[in-house]
Amino acid sequence: MDTRLSHGWTIALVLWGVIAPLVAILVGHYLSRSWQREQWLRDKRYEDYQAVLSALTSAYMVIVRVDKVSGTSLFTPEMLQEVEVTKVDSFRVLRDRIFIAEELDYGGILVEWDTAVTNYEMRNSDERTFATRFSKLNEKLVRMALNPLKRPGRFKRWRMRRELAKYEKGKQ
Repeated sequence: MDTRLSHGWTIALVLWGVIAPLVAILVGHYLSRSWQREQWLRDKRYEDYQAVLSALTSAYMVIVRVDKVSGTSLFTPEMLQEVEVTKVDSFRVLRDRIFIAEELDYGGILVEWDTAVTNYEMRNSDERTFATRFSKLNEKLVRMALNPLKRPGRFKRWRMRRELAKYEKGKQ
């Protein structure tokens, strides 16, 4: 019986020697693949935030530049067209970010940007107020890019959607 027992252990060890590397390879592949996917998603997220920051910054710069020359002889009608194009582009970029759409929604970024631009254009705020709002929005976006927002609870999401719907209905 002693030889049978040792023979069984030998077979078990041989099988383990064959199976263990295969299991290790499969586990390593799975972990590597999930890490690569996570890294890819993180990279895409940063690219989206970079596009948003670039679009808002260029829109801010064009709006302020054109506003400064609007009362001078340097002003041309094409400048108004440039402002409209960059504003539309900034809103398009805010709306078409796939990887950060939910974060932008929860952060209220679109509403803040629209409020800042509308108040500045309607002369409800001056250049300094517009610059302050833009700076705060820029800081918020950088913070969001570095540390993603935690997803709010159901009630808060419902309340935010309701407020956004009211806001959009009031704009029409």
